[in-house]
Amino acid sequence: MNLIMISAKLGGETTTANGLRVLQITVPLMDKKGSIMPLYLVPSMAAGETFGAFAEGSQILINGRLYPNRNDGKMYVVPNQPLQGIPKEVSLNQVCLAGGIGYINDPKMDDLFECSIMVKGPSNNLLNHSWSTSMPFRLESWKDDAQRLKNLVYKGRQVAVGGVLRYSSWTAEDGTHKGFYSVRVRSSQYSVFGKNQAKFEEATQVETAPVVKQAPPKLPLQQDLAPSSFEANDDIPF
Repeated sequence: MNLIMISAKLGGETTTANGLRVLQITVPLMDKKGSIMPLYLVPSMAAGETFGAFAEGSQILINGRLYPNRNDGKMYVVPNQPLQGIPKEVSLNQVCLAGGIGYINDPKMDDLFECSIMVKGPSNNLLNHSWSTSMPFRLESWKDDAQRLKNLVYKGRQVAVGGVLRYSSWTAEDGTHKGFYSVRVRSSQYSVFGKNQAKFEEATQVETAPVVKQAPPKLPLQQDLAPSSFEANDDIPF
C-alpha cells in the first residue's frame, strides 16, 4: 500500500529524461523545518481530463499513489481520483504506507528512529514500474514513538504507517543541489505484524535434530501367524 492525499500548488509542465510529460507541483512547509517540496504529477486514466484542467498557480487536492525514482531522485504522484480545485488555505499532507522494514539506521539521537520500508505498488508503464518492484521510503519517528518503534521493528518485519511526506535539501560543496524525501510517522499511526523480535529470532534459529532412519518392523512368517493350538488331525471326518 502506498497512498497519498495532499494539497499542492500547480506549477508548469515539464518532461522527464525519457520524454514523459508531467506537471510540477509544490507542497508548502508543514512546519518551520524542511524545504518546499517538489513533486511531479503523472497523467492517469483516473485523473482523466482534470489533469490539464487547472491553471498554473491553482491549489489542487490530489489523491494518488507515490512512486519514488532511484535514477533521478524525484518523487512522482499518480492520481487514482480526479483532481479537485480547493481554496489556498487548505493544507493537507497524509501518506499511508505498508510493507517490510529494510535498513535500520544507527541512532543519531536518543529520541530519533530512522529506517526504510519497502513497498509494493500497482504497475505503471509510464514509470517503468511493475508489481514485482519494491519501492524504498525513508521513515523517521520521534520521542515516544521512536522508542516504541525501536522495540517493535526489525529488518523484514511487516508494518503499516501513516505520516507526513517531507523534503530536505541542501547545497553541496561543489554547488550542486541535493535533496531527499522522507515520511515522518505521525504519533501512534503505525501497526506491526508477525512475531516480536525475540520470538522471530527463536523461530529462525531453531536447529532441527537429524532424522535417524529406522528399518521397518519385521513381519512374522506365515506359520507364526497360525494359532499355536493348531495341529493336523487325520481323524477329522470329511
